[in-house]
Amino acid sequence: MRRLPLLLIAALTVAAAVLYTTRLGEVPAYLMHDESQFALQAISIASTARDLSGRLLPIFFTEPEFPAGRDPAVIYLTAAMLTWLPVSEASVRLPIALVGILNIILVFLLARRLFRSDWMGLMAALFMAFTPAHFIRSRLILSPQTSIPIILIWLLCVAAFSERSKTRQLATAASWLALGAYTYLACVVMMPIYWLFTVWLGRRAMGRRAVMVAAIAFAVPLIPMVSWYLTHPERMSQVVGAYQLGNVASIGSTPTGAGLAAVRKAIGLYWSFFTPEFLFVSGDASLINSTRMAGIFPLSFAILVPLGVWQLLKTRYDIHILILGGLVTAPVAAISSGAIEMNRILFVLPFGVLVAAYGVEWLVVARGRLQSVVAALLVAAVPLQFIGFYQDYVSRYRVQSGVAFGGNTRELFTAAMTRAGIDGQSVYVSQAIPYADRYWRFYALAQGRADLINRLHRYGDIPPTAPLGTLLACPLTAPECAELLPGRLGWRPVHVVSELDGTPSFALFEAR
Repeated sequence: MRRLPLLLIAALTVAAAVLYTTRLGEVPAYLMHDESQFALQAISIASTARDLSGRLLPIFFTEPEFPAGRDPAVIYLTAAMLTWLPVSEASVRLPIALVGILNIILVFLLARRLFRSDWMGLMAALFMAFTPAHFIRSRLILSPQTSIPIILIWLLCVAAFSERSKTRQLATAASWLALGAYTYLACVVMMPIYWLFTVWLGRRAMGRRAVMVAAIAFAVPLIPMVSWYLTHPERMSQVVGAYQLGNVASIGSTPTGAGLAAVRKAIGLYWSFFTPEFLFVSGDASLINSTRMAGIFPLSFAILVPLGVWQLLKTRYDIHILILGGLVTAPVAAISSGAIEMNRILFVLPFGVLVAAYGVEWLVVARGRLQSVVAALLVAAVPLQFIGFYQDYVSRYRVQSGVAFGGNTRELFTAAMTRAGIDGQSVYVSQAIPYADRYWRFYALAQGRADLINRLHRYGDIPPTAPLGTLLACPLTAPECAELLPGRLGWRPVHVVSELDGTPSFALFEAR
């Protein structure tokens, strides 16, 4: 590898590390409820080797609110980090940020192999680093992002296999796919699809033997998961219920009209995923997943991706067909669940970045001076757009997304914990504050005050009487909270919480 590209990829990695890890506890402003629960499971594993239900090192983290269970990879990764980091919003998000940085390095290695060019590898790494969806999801402690490095390593293995056709490379590729099933629930749909791609590639090079090699290599890492399913037979129905897979499975058994309606819905969902507005302009509808000012990919991908598809169709190498297959099947898990949601379509990221890189190749290779200038402008537009995106992300978006991330419960509960002190006061929290139990537990642990966890009590109606000093927290939108604000019914307001835009949102009262 030449020295200049090496220095540039090192510089890009350092810059990405700074971007991806700076202000992790502040942008987004708060932990969303799923983040808090992943964090609590990781804290429990780090401190006791047991989950919140008391099970020793489980495969899946089943919870009353989500029987299908939380995915193990992100929890164990975070737990490993928390063995030497204090608990905070930033520390629980750091492992996923590091996964995002790893993805950038893996894309560089993969594109460098595919294009046999250091510069193309650098460009593809830049594309991944400055892809809005990849950046956003690298700053949230959620499981889908952990599947991306698995896919990239799998692609590295199949790329190596396509060059040398060695049994070891094929087996390694299949084994990594099996490990991917532990990263995210939707991978139980997507990893078998990628395994079929692997078998197709292997059989073209090695014949029928490839099927046996890939099957054994895929099966062995899944033994712990299969054992879990056998000892927890209810899990299959829980997964089907979580993803509504029964709706898809029953299409063939439904009346003709209903079956056709289901097929039309699936086609509509598939089309909605590939609309330019969703991919390149506005992205996901949820402020948790998108700023709504940028698409899943940079805007210049709207030109580069179609050109890349054409380039791959024209060359038709086996690895190129596989990459196209990854692109067109990316929304399958989302469609099977009946909704195009960011969690279930992140699989598109590595394939979209690679296809865009092939679009640059089509413009540059034997296309003339004008096309080369166009390619340079489209590549340069990626970091330029990211600058605007990032400025919006840390300012307007941070403020506007606060409510989507649960609101300023951090200030509310921190104030309550400070006033509760060590005197044993109870803290009553309104049922109108969703997931308050999770947030209360997390902030108590972050402050090193595990003794406060059991002080929390949820209420539907305001307690008619309470001991002096008892605290009560409620949202200002709740009628009973507005009724208490003047200091009535034996409660006096001691703290009013505002959101980042200055809007009052919660109040803390004390019994007098």
